[in-house]
Amino acid sequence: MAAEEIKKLLKENTSSKKDCSLCRESGLEIGKNTGYGAIIYRVGNKKNGWFAALSPKTGNNPEFDFTIQLMPFAHLTHFSQIDSHIGLAENLGIAFSKLCKAMTTIMMQDQDLKSISEKREASVPIATYGKTTTWKEKKEHLHIKIFPFRGNIGQPYTVDSSFGKKEVFKDNEGKGFVKMNPVKKVAISQKRFDYLTKELIKLLK
Repeated sequence: MAAEEIKKLLKENTSSKKDCSLCRESGLEIGKNTGYGAIIYRVGNKKNGWFAALSPKTGNNPEFDFTIQLMPFAHLTHFSQIDSHIGLAENLGIAFSKLCKAMTTIMMQDQDLKSISEKREASVPIATYGKTTTWKEKKEHLHIKIFPFRGNIGQPYTVDSSFGKKEVFKDNEGKGFVKMNPVKKVAISQKRFDYLTKELIKLLK
């Protein structure tokens, strides 16, 4: 691919798109329901802004865990495009740190800190999953998910050194594989979802 084509690819799609659901959600105010989740945080403007939504589902314990999705206002499709506008990278750092702090606070409140402190310091494992996609895929808007890294969601993955220590099994064709616990998204109760929405908005002010 020629240098000019690469340059064009990295710059394209950096403004809002009418047919993108995440672009439409970027215009919603804090506290508004997206039809799927709830907007809990916004920072910046149309060119350098980011917004976050609380998901109504989790891949782990619905009584304690939850997922936040962080997205740019602009229709970015590559992580490299975070360098496309002044303040875009800075606002990502601000948003990410604030969201992690708010999530940590809630996770600490949910734990039985007294019993934990007798054994070790309170642990608050948080993980992220970021995704950019191609124009051929349905949901191409860049998004980053932030969630507690524990239970089935906290299993070692290929980028973790501990993944290589998992026992390797052989299938009928002699190909190796490792066993993983299945992860299924489950809905958070409406009561807890409403509580988390209000608490996160308060913590993120």
